[in-house]
Amino acid sequence: MSVLGLLKRKSEPDGPKAPFKQRFLAWWDGVELPPPDAKPAASAPAPAPEPPPPLIKLEPWETPAIRVMQAIWGEGFNTPGGAPFVLDLVKPFAINNSMSVLDFGCGPGGGARAIAKEFDVWTTGVERDKALAELGKLLSTRAGLERKADIQPYDHDNFVQRSGGFDCILSMETLYKFDQREVILARLENSLKTRGQLSVTDYLRADKTPADDPLIKAALGSAPPLWSKAEYEKRFNELKFDLRVSEDITDKYRAMVLEALDQVTKTRDGKSVIRTFPEEFLSAAESWGRRVAAMEGGALKVFRFYGIKMGSTPMMSNW
Repeated sequence: MSVLGLLKRKSEPDGPKAPFKQRFLAWWDGVELPPPDAKPAASAPAPAPEPPPPLIKLEPWETPAIRVMQAIWGEGFNTPGGAPFVLDLVKPFAINNSMSVLDFGCGPGGGARAIAKEFDVWTTGVERDKALAELGKLLSTRAGLERKADIQPYDHDNFVQRSGGFDCILSMETLYKFDQREVILARLENSLKTRGQLSVTDYLRADKTPADDPLIKAALGSAPPLWSKAEYEKRFNELKFDLRVSEDITDKYRAMVLEALDQVTKTRDGKSVIRTFPEEFLSAAESWGRRVAAMEGGALKVFRFYGIKMGSTPMMSNW
C-alpha cells in the first residue's frame, strides 16, 4: 500500500472505512488496519522498526505549511508539475530573450524562475498571497534572479499591469479564485502586446455539473462558482483572442498530484518533513485528496487554454 492507495477513492472497497488520518498513520507506521468488522487477532511479534528520519529545523522565513508545500511540489512551487510542466505550457510561446513574460498567480515563483533560467528572458511574477510573494522574492534573490525573475505581491481588487507591456502571459490554477474572473481576463488581455500570447490552466466544472456540486465544494471550499468549458471559451472569444487550444488535461493533472504525494513519502527529506510536521502534511494530503476525488467523480476538470491576442478590446467599465 502507498499513499496513492490511500487517496485513490476508486480503488477503495465499498463499505465503512477508517478516517484518512487513521489510515495514513497506520500506513506510515507500517501497520495494516483490520477491516472495521474484523475480530481482534492474536498479537504477533512486531518487526524491528527502521531508524526514524531526522527532524526538520525551519529556516527563519519558513512556516510548517510552506515547508510541507515545497516538500510535495518542489522548491518554489505550490501546485503540481514543477518546472517540467511550466516549460511544457510555454512551448507555444517560442520564447526568446528579447521577449517579456508575466506569470500571473505565480505562487512562490518557481515557474517564473524556470522560465527566466531556461530562456534568459525577463520574467515578472505576481502573486496575491503576500507570504508566498515574499517567499518568491527571497528565492529569486537566493538564485541570483532578483531582477530576471522579479516576484511582486498585488492587490487583486486593483490589479493593473502596463498596457501592452508583455509578449506572453502564463496563469496556472489562479483565475478560479476570482469572483469577477472575466475582469481579470480582460486586464490580462490589455497587458499583452498585439499578437501577444496567453496560456491558462484552471479548474472548471464539467458540462451539466451544477455550480454547487458537493464534490466541487469539498474540493475547492469557498471558491466562487466555476466556469464551464463553454463559458471559458466564450470569454476568450469576447476578448477577440484567436483561441488555438482548449484541452482537457484532467487525467494528466490528477496523475501529477498522486505521483507527487507518493514520491514525498519515499525521499529522505520528504520523510523528515512528514515526521516533523505530520498535521500539516495530513491537511495538505487530505485537501488534494478531495480534489482528486472530485476529478475522479467527474465533477471537476482541469483545462488548458492557449490564445493569441488579435486586436484592441474596449476596457471594461467596472475597473
